[in-house]
Amino acid sequence: MGELMLAVIAGFVVALLGTAVGVSGAVFLLPVELSVLGVSGPAVSSTNLLFNVISTPAALRRLRVKTEPSSRRLGTDHVGVVAAVCVPAAVLGAYMRVSVLADPSRFRLLLVAVLLPLGVNLLMRSVRGTSKTRMPVRDPMGGGRVRPLAGLAFIGGCIGGVLGIGGGSLLAPALVGLAGWPVRRAAPLALTATLSTSVTGLLAYTLLDAADIGAAPAAPFWGIGLALGLGGLGGASVASALQHRLLQHRLGERLLTALLGAIATVTAISYLLRA
Repeated sequence: MGELMLAVIAGFVVALLGTAVGVSGAVFLLPVELSVLGVSGPAVSSTNLLFNVISTPAALRRLRVKTEPSSRRLGTDHVGVVAAVCVPAAVLGAYMRVSVLADPSRFRLLLVAVLLPLGVNLLMRSVRGTSKTRMPVRDPMGGGRVRPLAGLAFIGGCIGGVLGIGGGSLLAPALVGLAGWPVRRAAPLALTATLSTSVTGLLAYTLLDAADIGAAPAAPFWGIGLALGLGGLGGASVASALQHRLLQHRLGERLLTALLGAIATVTAISYLLRA
């Protein structure tokens, strides 16, 4: 019971912090699952995806309701593309996780490769802020050209399927840092990528485990995953309710971004030191 309560608290905290900047927070759950909750093997990834499946829909709905109409129209234009591309990407990611990336050391190296650049990018973003001149007034992907977005979504979905973090954890920084989207605009689309990757990836891991393909266990730890998801549902709901007010103030956005960046960077460095 203590383990499940800890999972609920962990899910709440990471969702509270992550949702406001457009990620589920699952990337920050991986170290907790590995080091505290005792989840091992590919089941770490599938358990994280279960967390996403439970916690993401409510956050996505509330964020889309609170997003200004112009931003909401822009995001809607790309939702179908991102959701569709993330489906095969998540299946590929799940297969890679139970095969070539089943070794724990390789998995940790990939986690560091994702966490460290993400953390540094968020820290730099918090220092320099977001210039008003970088907020595009029209589609930054260029008049309907969706190939760059589809490519980013596929890469994010594949890596998100491997790690169990969903596609949005990588898509959100790319949209903000490369395409110049403000956080309020990128968040709903990034959470859409997370949901698509998570639903598909969870199903893929469960089927791979049932068919005894690749390393085991691949199916999620259902009890821990459900507890994480319930906590995440509460944290994501609180965060999405506060996000509009928080991100209206540039200082609030920068402080939150700096906190997430510091957590990601410190976690990555700790794994490097243990390697």
